[in-house]
Amino acid sequence: MTYRSSYDRLVLWDIDFTLLNPGGFGRTAMLTAFEELFGFPMQADVPGHGRTDRAILTDFLEHGGIPVERVGDLRRRAAEVAEARAAEFAAGGGHLLDGAHGALAALAELPGTVQSVLTGNLRRIGGVKLSAVGLTDHLDLEVASFGDDHLVRAELVEVSRQLAAARYGAAVDAGAVVLVGDTPLDVEAAHAAGARAVGVATGAYTEADLTAAGAHAVVPDLRDATALAKAVASVTARRP
Repeated sequence: MTYRSSYDRLVLWDIDFTLLNPGGFGRTAMLTAFEELFGFPMQADVPGHGRTDRAILTDFLEHGGIPVERVGDLRRRAAEVAEARAAEFAAGGGHLLDGAHGALAALAELPGTVQSVLTGNLRRIGGVKLSAVGLTDHLDLEVASFGDDHLVRAELVEVSRQLAAARYGAAVDAGAVVLVGDTPLDVEAAHAAGARAVGVATGAYTEADLTAAGAHAVVPDLRDATALAKAVASVTARRP
């Protein structure tokens, strides 16, 4: 991506079901890693939508009766499994969502805007997914925040703000940070951090669900890049 010397808006994209359909790739890697490390499968129905991988893996350990201190081992092994199986991403159903490239390109045209990701994915697993679909243009991954960085999604906003401050020489106010995501937990994280939320109904939740959760703007999908860019601009517009 083109490096900006200054910025006044930070857009942080969720990955799974916002930019791409993961086809179960990350969860399969985590389940495989658990069984390899501990010798038995994880059979508990641990919820995933909108949560960090770190939180999911902690739940795996608790349900399996394994000390949670082993979460570091489990994270590393899950990342290794994902990287070793990167070529299987598409074969398992992983694919880019319609309009993703155009959406990123449209937001890149907004003055003073830096785009990155804020995702519950472990860093190395998220990297495999983005590379698999060729989705790194317009994203400054030097200021990205991942599920490795904190158990709680809302805390990742501050991680990216501080990384951006170090990279670009100044921090934007939380109100100039926009989370783009497909779940109420994305919206909740934005509110908790004082940021703005743009919901995209590309996953399991409808536009009405995301509106009810408190999203500052909602679009049906990524195919209308102009509408998305207008939504992002509107929620960060300065008010008298």
